[in-house]
Amino acid sequence: MQVQGQIVNIENRRIYDDTLGLSGAIDASFSVNKNKQTFLSTAFRPKVQYKTRNHYLLFITDWYYTKGTTVLYANYGMAHVRYAYRLGNKQSSTKSPWKWESYSQLQYNQLLDQRARFQLGSGIRLKAIDKPGLRVFAGTSIMRDYEEIRSSALTSTCYRNNTYFAWYFSKKSSYSFSGTTYFQPAISIPGDYQFMGQYSLNFNVFKRVDFNIEFNAFYDSKPAAGIDNWVYYSSMGTRIRLAQ
Repeated sequence: MQVQGQIVNIENRRIYDDTLGLSGAIDASFSVNKNKQTFLSTAFRPKVQYKTRNHYLLFITDWYYTKGTTVLYANYGMAHVRYAYRLGNKQSSTKSPWKWESYSQLQYNQLLDQRARFQLGSGIRLKAIDKPGLRVFAGTSIMRDYEEIRSSALTSTCYRNNTYFAWYFSKKSSYSFSGTTYFQPAISIPGDYQFMGQYSLNFNVFKRVDFNIEFNAFYDSKPAAGIDNWVYYSSMGTRIRLAQ
């Protein structure tokens, strides 16, 4: 299970290596459990990325559905496409840390009373630090945000600023810490803003045993009627590596 707020963390879906060309994966699952109730759960998460020296294209889709005999536990879907173009002198042997990005996203979340949300935006992205064991990114853009509420049939349209900050820090095999923070205030509606943070800490306990702590939080200053402002999820777990 994971929290699905209205802000989607795209940063943790990128493939952060220097591989050029086509890459990606398709994750899918389906399960049925019959006890006193019948539980049906399915998930579909493809990710495709194409990268050249100056161009970057990303397409991802998330779909989650979990239902008991009488209770719906999750019904969420999202599709996102993003294109980035590297700015700066293309003849230089050093890559520019600046990119211009444009993106579009369509999503729904029944548990948040969201029938549909469509976003279209464009802005700047900076790779602020790129060193062994440490990468820091920041970006800001302006996007058009359209949303339909399921229960009331209300719709809303506004322009939002989308600003994010992400980091990936690791100390060899000892520990790693990564996080992404998004802030999306409405430009023309005072007091209307959304926040999402996703943070993960992983450290080595023994030679082949890792311990992981993850925390996800989403805040909407003006949610749909009957929906809490805060939605959050935290988890702890271990991983045993059978071979180095």
